[in-house]
Amino acid sequence: MSFLNQPILWLLFAAALPIIIHLLNRRRHRTVKWAAMSFILKATRESRGKKKLKHLIILTARTLALAALVFAIAQPLIGGFLGWGASKLDTVVVVLDRSLSMESETGLDGISKREEAISQIQSTLKELGNPNLILIDSATGNIQEIQDPETLSIISEAAASDTKADIPSLVDTAVNHVLANNTGKTEIWIASDLQSSNWQYDSSRWEMVQSGIQNSKQKPKIRVLALTAKQTDNKSISINEVKRRGNTILLDFNISRIDATKEALIDASIFLNGKEYKVDKYSLNGQTVTLQESLDLSNEPISGFGYISISPDGNNRDNNAFFAYGEATPSNTLVVTEGGESVESLLKASALPGFDHQSADSIEAHQLDSGRLQKTSMVIWQAPLPSDKNATLIDRFIEQGGSVIFFPPSEDSDTQFLGINWGELEASPRGQYFIIADWNEEEGPQRNYNNGETVPLEQLHSIQRRKIQGDISHLASWDDSSTSMGRVIHGQGTAYFMSTLPDRRWSDLDTGGIIVPVFQNMLEMGNKRFGSSYFSETGKNSPLANDASDIVSVIDNSKVNERYSIEKDGVNSQPLYLAGVKRIGERIVATNRPDSEDDWSVIQEKDLDTIFKDTEYSFFSNSGDESASTTERIWQLFLIAALAFLIIEALLCLNKKPKAKNDQAKTLKRANAQ
Repeated sequence: MSFLNQPILWLLFAAALPIIIHLLNRRRHRTVKWAAMSFILKATRESRGKKKLKHLIILTARTLALAALVFAIAQPLIGGFLGWGASKLDTVVVVLDRSLSMESETGLDGISKREEAISQIQSTLKELGNPNLILIDSATGNIQEIQDPETLSIISEAAASDTKADIPSLVDTAVNHVLANNTGKTEIWIASDLQSSNWQYDSSRWEMVQSGIQNSKQKPKIRVLALTAKQTDNKSISINEVKRRGNTILLDFNISRIDATKEALIDASIFLNGKEYKVDKYSLNGQTVTLQESLDLSNEPISGFGYISISPDGNNRDNNAFFAYGEATPSNTLVVTEGGESVESLLKASALPGFDHQSADSIEAHQLDSGRLQKTSMVIWQAPLPSDKNATLIDRFIEQGGSVIFFPPSEDSDTQFLGINWGELEASPRGQYFIIADWNEEEGPQRNYNNGETVPLEQLHSIQRRKIQGDISHLASWDDSSTSMGRVIHGQGTAYFMSTLPDRRWSDLDTGGIIVPVFQNMLEMGNKRFGSSYFSETGKNSPLANDASDIVSVIDNSKVNERYSIEKDGVNSQPLYLAGVKRIGERIVATNRPDSEDDWSVIQEKDLDTIFKDTEYSFFSNSGDESASTTERIWQLFLIAALAFLIIEALLCLNKKPKAKNDQAKTLKRANAQ
């Protein structure tokens, strides 16, 4: 229990006034023995015990009435972060969510959810007598002992960051720390906004957390401080892709918002190499809009950086998206083939006439070497699946971000690659074709065009195919539900498998309406591996983390410009955990928040009930919705109690009702007769 007006509790001493007055009144009267009084005392001795009990109840009622009145004025709260039954703790392990979404403002003097969580933790620890404090923050994931809870407001390990959070791993780390150390009576406090992507509700790691708690002698209690106050004005910007074509940069970016009830105009500025390049207003009708901008590099350095910034709102940390660029990279395709009619079609579709930046070469499998792959964006493999040295080369190529599409060989082969192998050759019934009946229009090389037009896969007719065998994600299916096209994600790249060939003895895949968009989309994805050295994600698991110790300087961070300044005065996180542009040795790298931080959905309390189903845990929310809050003001109950005690006292103080006159007459007559 806590109080809004805690100093008022000093008035509880006033509850002793009725007792003090009673004792003083007893001292005012002296006892004088009087002979006639002995008869009266004898007559009333039998009722003396009842009168003493009555006076004691009256005195108690007066005292409790005053105490209840003081409690009512102090405005007590029940529930809260600790709720009823909180007792002295030896250790508190705090799991602090420092993900970007925790920087949303709560409406309380403009403070963020993270700052509110820290304030709540500090005040609660003070009420508990400052037990040992262990901090595990979501950005570093490190375990740190905090000597003074007040330092949470000034240390970089609790500062704002542009990272995501892995809550299952953090809680598992906390539980393992309790298991491995004699921490005494311990509780684990989780301060988070319950963002779905960070909590990973369906993760099997929650079972490990429950098992760890059950195996712990201390069996720590879990308390969840949910910072779920609703946001209505937040907008965000993110960059999908940056392409360089000669002296031009093509920016593809998204602007999203929470409130999509009406059309809005969003102010945005594009900065290039430290100078404002363009200011514009973008119309947003719906939740997300995809936009493109072209930037002229004629008067700019060969390599550089920039960012797009939108105006401030409820969470300013997602209002900027950074990019960096280097020299233009040509799109090279390597066709590894066993020969045949399909080779010409594969070369033409991957290097279109009139596209000077595209080129394609064909080789046999034994001619493959690492030198060729270093300059290659996409590999088309029409031969038995790679094995031995070739398997190692292609595996590394895909892992580093390359795109590879495998077509079936003409002869049977039992070679397996990435868990996939080719099945037997199948021919369609005479006079019939294999038809593609279903495909994914949202992602993959067969996805729709940006203008919404579809790749006409339904027009593909095949008379021969090979089954794709193994654990593969389906992108397109034949009319008998077998896989026509599938993919395997490996490292930063992707391997695609197509079950028929652009060969007239196999299919009419060589028609440009299908194979050309598929290859061009794959080239775009493959070209990203050359730009990956200019881009990274914030956080300890990003590719940049390996070079974190080599960061020479931060060229640009969250405080991007005077117009849209978002950085508050105070302690900042380390550069690894902040979005911006960094110089790492000779490289310029743009780092942005993880894409998952743009997913604003949250898990519900019922989901927590499932996550912690076999664990003692309590839940507190600052959602701003009074009906959802677990904190309740109960001063009215104390006011009612004070009134009840006063009524009891008044009833006990009433004199007995006088008897009727005829009863008095009978009593006098009886006395005279005696």
